[in-house]
Amino acid sequence: MASPSQRVIAEEEAQFQLLQWRYGIVGHSEALRRAMRLLLQVAPTELTVLITGETGTGKELFARALHGLSPRRRFAFVSLNCAAIPETLLESELFGHVRGAFTGATTDRQGFFEVAHRGTLFLDEIGDMPLSTQAKVLRVLETGEFSPLGSSEVRRVDVRIVAATNRDLEAAVRQGAFRQDLYYRLNTVRIHLPSLRERPEDIPLLVEYFASRVCERLGIEFEGIAPEALNMLQQQPWHGNVRELRNFVETLVTLERGAYITPEIVQQYLSQLQPASVERPLEYEPVPTERAIVMLGRERSGGGALASFDTTLLYRVLLDMRSELSELRRALQAFLPLLYGLQESVEQLRQEGVGQRGEESVIPIRGEADFRLEDMERRLIIAALKHFGGNRRQAARALGISERTLYRKLAQYGLGDIL
Repeated sequence: MASPSQRVIAEEEAQFQLLQWRYGIVGHSEALRRAMRLLLQVAPTELTVLITGETGTGKELFARALHGLSPRRRFAFVSLNCAAIPETLLESELFGHVRGAFTGATTDRQGFFEVAHRGTLFLDEIGDMPLSTQAKVLRVLETGEFSPLGSSEVRRVDVRIVAATNRDLEAAVRQGAFRQDLYYRLNTVRIHLPSLRERPEDIPLLVEYFASRVCERLGIEFEGIAPEALNMLQQQPWHGNVRELRNFVETLVTLERGAYITPEIVQQYLSQLQPASVERPLEYEPVPTERAIVMLGRERSGGGALASFDTTLLYRVLLDMRSELSELRRALQAFLPLLYGLQESVEQLRQEGVGQRGEESVIPIRGEADFRLEDMERRLIIAALKHFGGNRRQAARALGISERTLYRKLAQYGLGDIL
């Protein structure tokens, strides 16, 4: 018969397994487990939680787990990246607006606080929130009251706030960039997430987890990875943390499908990594053109297998080849139907009149129709937003662009009120 201490350990292990299975929080290092224990303790409460840690450490995963393990789980979890939204739009996103509140406000619109009523509002990168907005958020935290833009009506909401930041908020308070009273309200419970450099022993588990997920999604096989190759990954600094490792593994497994991953293969991909501190000139992560075309050819020769290929990867390939029209024509012939999710045939698109002749970005496809990259970009954004129920953070991630870029594209294409 198990002793009380053994039962406690077994129960804790079961809870950790639940966090991995349901929320993707993977690892057995003590640094991560400290954060997981605190998560499990505060999730059932109404306490405001501040999650700190470097970019890519999994702050949103923890926020979702806090919501999913709380009594509020039957209601909405709403996520907002404060750094991704222009200052002029942030208050409208948070508090909503009434018709006529500003130019372009043609209808009333609920803000995220109202959408999250009785649920959880996750304010990511809250350290980037303007001081003027901080004061209004503090009012909601203290009284549960706010007024939409353009209205004097006072509305009440019942929302649990989970905030996250990769900044030193205490330093920001000293510098006058963050309100001290708001900081104290948010910092009721702090969960600090360790960087991947602080838990390299978790990297083999993470590699296996991400590889199995991408294989399941694409219907491909993963033959495994050599211990020496895993050791190489454990030696990497991973300044982008788990997010960077996930992107690396997904690219590696996708492009090397069916191969046993050796140190030589890993070194080839590691050599293509750029330091996270270096600002990349492209909005989209580049994919090596020659490798992408090879993969497109493999998928095309495999018949129906093309339908399962990662559309995000293909979209990035498309944009990276934008200036090479001859390459772009060949690639589009291979995967244009997939790009539209196989929901609309080329003939249907032609009948809708997508694209106009005479423009530099128009590319003929099999002589059937003309397509503009701008049209495809707009359609992809609409499809992504509909797929994720209007969640702009998830849509941006699926499209491989930043949320700031997504908001700019929404304004560019007049899609602000699409959902």
